[in-house]
Amino acid sequence: MNKQQIIDLWRLSFNDTEEFIRLYFDRVYKEENTLVIEKDGQVVSALQMLPYTMTYYGTEISVAYISGACTLPSMRGKGLMKQLMQKAFDEMKYRSVAVAALIPANPWLFDYYRELGYTETFDCSEDTYIRPETPVYAPQITVVPPEVPSLDQLYDYFNRKIRERQCCVLHTKDDFVTILRDLQLDGGQMLTALNEKDQPIGMAFTLPPDHTPGLSEDKKQVYVKEFFYDDDRVANLLLQEATLQNNVNKAIYKTPPVVPATRPVGMARVIDTERLIHHWLSTHRGHRLSHWLSHRWHTLWTHVVHHADTIYFYILVLYFRSCGCICFLLKSLVSCIEETKFLHLRIYKSF
Repeated sequence: MNKQQIIDLWRLSFNDTEEFIRLYFDRVYKEENTLVIEKDGQVVSALQMLPYTMTYYGTEISVAYISGACTLPSMRGKGLMKQLMQKAFDEMKYRSVAVAALIPANPWLFDYYRELGYTETFDCSEDTYIRPETPVYAPQITVVPPEVPSLDQLYDYFNRKIRERQCCVLHTKDDFVTILRDLQLDGGQMLTALNEKDQPIGMAFTLPPDHTPGLSEDKKQVYVKEFFYDDDRVANLLLQEATLQNNVNKAIYKTPPVVPATRPVGMARVIDTERLIHHWLSTHRGHRLSHWLSHRWHTLWTHVVHHADTIYFYILVLYFRSCGCICFLLKSLVSCIEETKFLHLRIYKSF
């Protein structure tokens, strides 16, 4: 496999800096997780299936995150990416991957990926912080840049906080280092709150404000990409420090989805539907939906596998977010595609 051709195709397809491309292909890219289509010795379409683990109702399941899905401009519109995605789904089934996930690079791609069985499952909301005129102080808490605590301390706290989320994509220490380096490339930093024992009790992954000439002061704001904290006092101190360091009064930060003020971020497609449903049934025995499915699932599954009809019913599945996941009750539509005998989940939030 020609890695340089894949890099060249990436460079042609995305508006990433050379620094990011080097970071990605040095630390993230692996040939065994890459699929390509070649024409006359040239890579014309490519994608990566990045392997992750996710907590799921008391157990862990495997997730493949689709990255770098791109096709040579002159070869677009010929169905190559659909072929490549199907190859990816087949490979995921072979590897016993439970869920495929991705974040569309452009809004119009949401419709494109829906045709491939994906549906919006990563939503987020945003909230606004306005720094008070009188600073808030907590003598027992210190907010510092990430160089102060050790990497082990930082990662241990990060790992603990994402595991507190009911359904969450997990990251290794190596992933964590890559996240920090990517943040630095964007001009951002991670602020850490420490207690009196110098133990991390909060983290804010921040991006600097837009310094476009002529931009009004009320539109200058810090953006917090990800946010972990032990209590509201820690959260306010982190947001205050982020705005002070960037000489602005406002910060926008991500929150778990709050209906109706949500926006779609990413999509997912369930690969191992039967395993996820059976596991959910085993952990939600008292739920009325569990009772309904437990009496009908075997009949429904047999009918789906042996018939090409579209079958609709409701199940409970997981809900993803970019740096982690929050689990919600979702109303899901399951359809069977005759040529693949494969189940798709179209997921909708129901609360």
